[in-house]
Amino acid sequence: MWKSILSAIVVIVVVTLGVELFRDSSSAMAQQNLGLPVSSGLVVHTATSGDGGQHMILVDPETRVMAVYHVDGTNGKVSLRSVRNLQWDLLIEEFNGGTPGPRDIRKLLNQS
Repeated sequence: MWKSILSAIVVIVVVTLGVELFRDSSSAMAQQNLGLPVSSGLVVHTATSGDGGQHMILVDPETRVMAVYHVDGTNGKVSLRSVRNLQWDLLIEEFNGGTPGPRDIRKLLNQS
């Protein structure tokens, strides 16, 4: 049980550090890779897709909206795959996270 709790805490710390590091460098990365202007404020991430193309994920931190595009590897055609407002997602305390959840960890910590 303690091993599960420790694992969950380690995952939370690693994810938090990753988000903070990515947030600090995202504007510079977006400018370097895509030539976006300094004032754009967009966070851009790319990933190779299974069909040889690429996925490009854009997040606008001001509006809390993300968009996912697919770039075809053979002809370069760009297609919008998804758009989502993240505002309400970010208010969810726990979703599909496994155990122990945040509420369980909080209860254990408050027992000490």
